Amino acid sequence: MGLRRPQVGALHAIHAYWSTKSDVATVVMPTGTGKTETMLATMVSAMCTRVMVIVPTDALRTQVGLKFFSLGILKDPCSVLLAANVLRPVVGTLEKRPTAVEEVNELFSQCNVIVTTSALAGKCSQEVQTRMAELCSHLFIDEAHHAAAPTWHAFKSISKALKRHILQFTATPFREDGAPLDGEIVYVYPLRQAQREGYFRPIRFSSVYSFNDARADRDIAAKVIEELHADATGLHVAMARVSTQVRAAQVLAIYQAFGQFNPVMLHSGMTKSDAQAARSQLDQRQSRIVVCVDMLGEGFDMPELKIAAFHDLRKSLAVTLQLAGRFTRSRHDLGDPVFIANIADVNLREELRTLYTQDPDWNLLLPNMSETAIGQELEAQRFMSGFDKQLDDIPVSEIRPAASMVAYRTHCVRWNPAEYSKAFPGLAEGEEIHPVLNEREGTLIIIAAKKQGVAWIAVPAVEGLVWELCIAVWDKEQSLLFVHGSTNTGNYASFARALCGDDVELIRAPAVFRALAGINRLMLMNVSLDEQFGRQVRYTARMGPDVGARLTDTTLGTTTKAVLAGFGFERGGPASIGVGKKGRVWATLRLKVNEFAAWCKHVGAKLIDDAIDPEEILRGTLIPRLVDARPASVPVGVDWPVELLDLVESATKISFVHTVQEHLTNVSIEVRDFDSTGPIVLRVFSESREVQVRLNFVMRGNAADFEFVYEGAATATIHRGDDYDLCAYLTDHPPTIWFADGSKLEGNTHVELRAAAQLYSRDRLEVLDWTGIDITRESQREERRPDSVQYRTIAHIKAENRHEIVFDDDGAGEAADIVGISLDSQTQPRLITVDLYHCKYSGGDKPGARIDDMYVVCGQAQRSVMWLHNKERRTDLFAHLLKRDADRVEGSRPTRFEIGSKDRLAQIRDLSRICAVTLRVYIVQPGLSKSGAADHQLAVLGVTDRFLSETYQIPLKVYCG
Repeated sequence: MGLRRPQVGALHAIHAYWSTKSDVATVVMPTGTGKTETMLATMVSAMCTRVMVIVPTDALRTQVGLKFFSLGILKDPCSVLLAANVLRPVVGTLEKRPTAVEEVNELFSQCNVIVTTSALAGKCSQEVQTRMAELCSHLFIDEAHHAAAPTWHAFKSISKALKRHILQFTATPFREDGAPLDGEIVYVYPLRQAQREGYFRPIRFSSVYSFNDARADRDIAAKVIEELHADATGLHVAMARVSTQVRAAQVLAIYQAFGQFNPVMLHSGMTKSDAQAARSQLDQRQSRIVVCVDMLGEGFDMPELKIAAFHDLRKSLAVTLQLAGRFTRSRHDLGDPVFIANIADVNLREELRTLYTQDPDWNLLLPNMSETAIGQELEAQRFMSGFDKQLDDIPVSEIRPAASMVAYRTHCVRWNPAEYSKAFPGLAEGEEIHPVLNEREGTLIIIAAKKQGVAWIAVPAVEGLVWELCIAVWDKEQSLLFVHGSTNTGNYASFARALCGDDVELIRAPAVFRALAGINRLMLMNVSLDEQFGRQVRYTARMGPDVGARLTDTTLGTTTKAVLAGFGFERGGPASIGVGKKGRVWATLRLKVNEFAAWCKHVGAKLIDDAIDPEEILRGTLIPRLVDARPASVPVGVDWPVELLDLVESATKISFVHTVQEHLTNVSIEVRDFDSTGPIVLRVFSESREVQVRLNFVMRGNAADFEFVYEGAATATIHRGDDYDLCAYLTDHPPTIWFADGSKLEGNTHVELRAAAQLYSRDRLEVLDWTGIDITRESQREERRPDSVQYRTIAHIKAENRHEIVFDDDGAGEAADIVGISLDSQTQPRLITVDLYHCKYSGGDKPGARIDDMYVVCGQAQRSVMWLHNKERRTDLFAHLLKRDADRVEGSRPTRFEIGSKDRLAQIRDLSRICAVTLRVYIVQPGLSKSGAADHQLAVLGVTDRFLSETYQIPLKVYCG
């Protein structure tokens, strides 16, 4: 009997690493392949003087302590690894926090091994932590993927400073919070190889599909009962995982209702006696189902755990890989593991979603994901190796500079990063400068610790040490040097001259304002101006939604721009930008170093483009104004508040009465009246309920303000974490109301376009054949009326034969009347195209020039952009469709699918997380005449076309009569 292959491999890798280095080393081995035995073999073979072992939990402290005391397989009677006369180590388990160095001396001097938890070690005083590190030659960290608290990190840093050998063991090189572990990965034993060599049994995945949470819990429980009955060994135990103690009680009641296998519950909120009683029933086979919160912690060793039921899916890849190792350990008298989960509505971290999609093969996916995660970390380490050195306590990979820089034109053939020190002369005692260079990427990072006085007293003795980050990126192709400084003070001219020569030129006003170019619908939120008064210059600054009003042509003629900052759209998505006259450019972003370099180069290309006129850019800036009355234009549409769009639809519900609650999926918000006078009233409605709210303009003292009030007796409540009265919520978070002239209103903030939109070209209108169709009848309804506008449009879409999915989404809460979905490739898709068709009935029997035929459908078309609000909303579009079909089918009504199936749509939903998603918008109005379209109709279409194009670059197509 001896060590396993992964243990032998890890042992040799550790010794090879320690032969040349003493830095933190990380060993990646799947749970169940013998990490603890590898620790024992390392301790003995390296002849460690004294080892401190850190574990995450009390249970694991006991388990690991006993393993070190016994020496495990090393002292097994059948093992020939150690001579019989080799003594076992003296092992101490630290269960109480030492309060004095003397207590540390007393315990540690008597032990070869000390085992404790990271929480306990982290809570010790710095003096005690230092003494513990001094007395130990080695520090072993088990289950290192657990998130590191600052106090525990401080203790680890002391051991690093003392050059102790630190060895980390983990199933994945990522912590639970997703951050990478520090330390060099010296050995990886792949999960795929562990499966191939028989350490793991193959996993079988069994799914349920329900958007109703209660039904999903019952279906999962029924699957568990079914699997336990099917277990030929009669030994398997099922773990039902939930996220909270409240959920544990609810799910336990579901299992108890089946009256089989005596389910028990385990979580940290139980009394010790209750937990011991539950564990005893499991050990004695009196119970074969355990409901637990999150996951049974490290140290809970039960090989019979073979059925994992995920009632709640919110964990990291680190925990999932550990869980897989626990359930898949091979034993001759046990069968294969089974994982059970609901795949209907999967909201997980990115790396886990593919595990819970349609028919996943965990035996392929888990190794792929493990290798991908490990491979990404190895690649990150490779990238960082491009820097000429690393800093122990400040990992370069963790640096997240703000998107802020100044740019210099350079005239050198090569830059000289080695000359950086010229910009930091005369360091005082205690000050430090740490340069890190990546010559290949043209990136220099300077981390400086400098003494700085305090504002409230000018005494040298009262100084603090301030850490400053400087990043220089040299773009050889554009002959530009970008400099970032975390303090945002000055332009770092001496730094730039040191790196690229004395002839560098700072790009400042007016050229620096070219950075605003390409930002569509730019709305300024910060305007600062210098105004000349004789020999004096007055600097004025204003912030808020109405600041753009100061940039009138008259003002621009008598002032100089100092600072301009705002928000808009660029490259098909939201963007922020800020520019100062002295050369600083910024955005509201935190970026990785490589992302920061790419952002600098993108902005730099605009700064040196002589074709860009900064003054012309400002003439297109949108100007918000506070108003005390409704605009004299026709409202055509309304968007939910952006605060609702930030979350998936299932996070928000609306109650029309106490007993009627609807997800936002099935609720619409629309303008009631399409006229330019009278109050603005909004309808909030589902298929069966409706409330109306009116926007009131009020004066509070001398200030214009607004509020939403109910129009009629019906009221509603919005549920988003907490419960809010709908009118109160809309007053605090106003929706966006769009008008026929292209302007918008949020509360009482009105934003007009600086230039009128062009008329939509008559040549772009496409005529459909409406023969046999009643153009005044819009919806095909569930009975699929063949003479309706929607039915004819669907027939046209089907005839084009270019969609995998054609979906009837008509009704309250719709994304569009018809949704068509296509992929650019069946085998390796990279792009998902979603076509949204907005249909509207005609106001007359014949096509004509009726403006009312255009308002609603144009408003619906503009609302389409909400599905591109963020990455989650893109995926939520497909979840929206799945939920709406499930609601209809579960009510024994016809499916919404015209082409395709829910299984394929679920696959596309999952693909949307890794593929790009683009929209195309179609307006279908048979009441619009191509030959007789009036200018006012084409004007509204032109406004809609411009809006879709300038925001998210969405093309618009119009079908008419």
